[in-house]
Amino acid sequence: MNELDIIRNHFLGFHNDFFDSFRTVSTYPPYNIQEKDDIGVIEFAVAGFAEKDLKIEVKENTLSVYGCKEGKSHRQLEHASNFYHKGISDRNFTKRFQLHKQIIVTGAELKDGLLKIAYHREIPESEKPKTIEIKSTK
Repeated sequence: MNELDIIRNHFLGFHNDFFDSFRTVSTYPPYNIQEKDDIGVIEFAVAGFAEKDLKIEVKENTLSVYGCKEGKSHRQLEHASNFYHKGISDRNFTKRFQLHKQIIVTGAELKDGLLKIAYHREIPESEKPKTIEIKSTK
């Protein structure tokens, strides 16, 4: 995946449009975007985050996903330096996606360490392709 593909994934619904602005792309947490026809889902790998640690917001065509662990327990802080290898991150994060005006976020689910955000594309009748009947004259 090249840099343009990474940036393009942050603009749902703008797959072939010109990007007005580019933001620094963070790779944490890792995520997938799946889309078929006009229905899609964004999956975030958020192992260790509980529902209370996550917030999803849609405002002015921007989808924001926040992960914030509220205060670590004394035991966790006490043993923080005892890691031989720490590969599972528990740092706070913010991910933002600029949405096309036709993208509607419909729900979210947290299960087995995956946060799934569902969306669909709602195309107004006036913008849908129309087939024009051709009449032949005799």
